[in-house]
Amino acid sequence: MLTLLDRLKTFLPLRALRCEASLADAGIDADGVAARIVRSELFCHLEPEAICSLLEAMDVVRVRAGAHIMKQGRRGDSYLVLARGSAVVTSMDSGREGRCILAELNEPTGLGEEALLGAGARMVTVTMQTNGIVLRMKRDAFASFVGSHFIPWELPETVLGAATSDGGSVRIWVGQVGGGQAVGEGVLVIPLNQLRGRLSELDSGKTYYCCCRDGKDSAIATLLLMQRGFKASAVRDGLRVRG
Repeated sequence: MLTLLDRLKTFLPLRALRCEASLADAGIDADGVAARIVRSELFCHLEPEAICSLLEAMDVVRVRAGAHIMKQGRRGDSYLVLARGSAVVTSMDSGREGRCILAELNEPTGLGEEALLGAGARMVTVTMQTNGIVLRMKRDAFASFVGSHFIPWELPETVLGAATSDGGSVRIWVGQVGGGQAVGEGVLVIPLNQLRGRLSELDSGKTYYCCCRDGKDSAIATLLLMQRGFKASAVRDGLRVRG
């Protein structure tokens, strides 16, 4: 007699099988996975202990063969790590019918880093070829984790004082711009989803104070700048220093 879970698998082939309480429960070696994803552009300068802490904070999800753990065209809101199993990366080819195979993944691999940087829709589909385990962290949770562990924060009063006392610091608005609210004079505007492509506009001799509405984009932007060798801090209550 089929169990309820077996019946659900029949109708929901792309869903996760279940979530595990921890990496240890799933039999995942955090150090081994960390050694793989440390190559990631966003994490390449973090200490191994920091990477392991990040992995321990992620959701541990068992997935079945055939599951799309990323889907082309859908907005990305999570960073994923394929911790166990194999998967295939495909993309729709505008010049052909069907999908083009771009790569096969057979080892621990980080996926969807662009989602953390505020990018739009996923550019590829990643489909499990075997049953496996995926680690998942939502963008908001990632920003909170980064903000709690890896980056310095400044109060608005400190930032405003620094901005008026010397020319060695810059307020940079990394949040989205809109809603009829202008950014003040003297505030550099580079939304997070553009920051990586505009790093050449920044001066490595200056200190950058990253501001946004709720601190999430600021936390990720500060991490990215620090990884690239810039002096940067995130600003709490960033709207106060927007201008």
